[in-house]
Amino acid sequence: MTGVNDKLDESFASKKLWTKSQSKLWTINLFMGTCVLYASRVALPLCATYMAQEYGWNKSDSGTVMSLLTLLTPQLFDLAYYTSTPLVFHIIIRVLTGIGQGFHLPCMASIVARHLTAADKGRVFGICLAGSHFGTVVAGGVGSLLIEAFGWRTLFQFVGCLSVLWWYWFKMLRDAGSNRVRDENSVLARSAEAGATEELLPSGSESKVKSIRPNTSAVPWKTLFSHPAFWAASIAQYCGANAYFTMFSWLPSYFSDNFPNAKGIVYNVVPSLAIVVTALAAPFIASRLLSSGKSITFTRRFMESTSLIAMALCLLCVSGSSGFYLSLIIFTAAMAARGLHHGGVSVNPHDFAPHHTGSVFGIFNAFSAITGFIGVYIAGWILQSSSNNWSYVFSFTAVQCIFGAIVYAFLGTGNKII
Repeated sequence: MTGVNDKLDESFASKKLWTKSQSKLWTINLFMGTCVLYASRVALPLCATYMAQEYGWNKSDSGTVMSLLTLLTPQLFDLAYYTSTPLVFHIIIRVLTGIGQGFHLPCMASIVARHLTAADKGRVFGICLAGSHFGTVVAGGVGSLLIEAFGWRTLFQFVGCLSVLWWYWFKMLRDAGSNRVRDENSVLARSAEAGATEELLPSGSESKVKSIRPNTSAVPWKTLFSHPAFWAASIAQYCGANAYFTMFSWLPSYFSDNFPNAKGIVYNVVPSLAIVVTALAAPFIASRLLSSGKSITFTRRFMESTSLIAMALCLLCVSGSSGFYLSLIIFTAAMAARGLHHGGVSVNPHDFAPHHTGSVFGIFNAFSAITGFIGVYIAGWILQSSSNNWSYVFSFTAVQCIFGAIVYAFLGTGNKII
């Protein structure tokens, strides 16, 4: 009877793999979830100029708030000014929001790793991550129209409603999956009692199931942290995220300051559209390189280094730009270059730790979160100290991108570490 139970357990584990139809539905759902998450993040930078005018913020204040609740955020901002320390209140709101948002990407990485084969999870995860950039398009396009027509508060409320709808859809998919597993388990259990389990298990299923069973052992952090490739990837992640979040958070203010007559819907949407295209294309470009015989290490290094160097060149060029359309083209190219990251470091956790992807991605995501605070705040401080000299911000960011590209080009890897 023990042998039958073992086979039943392995059969249950095998059902964790998604079918093709499930894979499509979950990919779309996780893509949209990431979209909503980043739409909520970009809402504040989009509204920052209007909020700064209403509440009397300077650049340093704006950077502090942006670095550190979506549906009720407008009312919370109003409520803050009934307190004696409104700026502290704003920061607490952003910290609590960040804590909630911080779970999304590591959990998504874990879900994908558990339910897809090694051949599919890198591509699917890259597609899901591209939802972050589609979210900026939604917030930038629809948000700009809402802000101009109804005021900045409506953007937060719009994204909040989208969040509720996505959560309901996620719950439906989760419940449908749970019901399916319970039904299959019931059939297998009844068959086991009748002695028919052997016939239900496909030939060779034992070895296949064992290979996909999630590893529940502790993460060997010491092995991971002592490997140079992990730190090379972390540095590249930090440098690339710093450039992205600097543009993500400050471009609306940059265009508003330098080209006050320009349409917000143009500069809020066009760069984000470019990164959506390249972010969706990057996983397929990486797959094409791999199928042509290139190693995983070469593919990751090529995609990430190209992304970082191209962003650096664009940021250096924009420092000497004076026209609106030229600046828009350069920033669009910079954002497009960032999209190649989704065939590089962003999927490295699946390479490094196929059995501990969620945990390792959580560490990677922490590097992005750190630069989301430090990098954005430093940009605000530089602007405040230099009388809005944007070239200082972009040059400083470009140097970091070059440094990250060099480190990852020499030390990065796509091989398994743990």
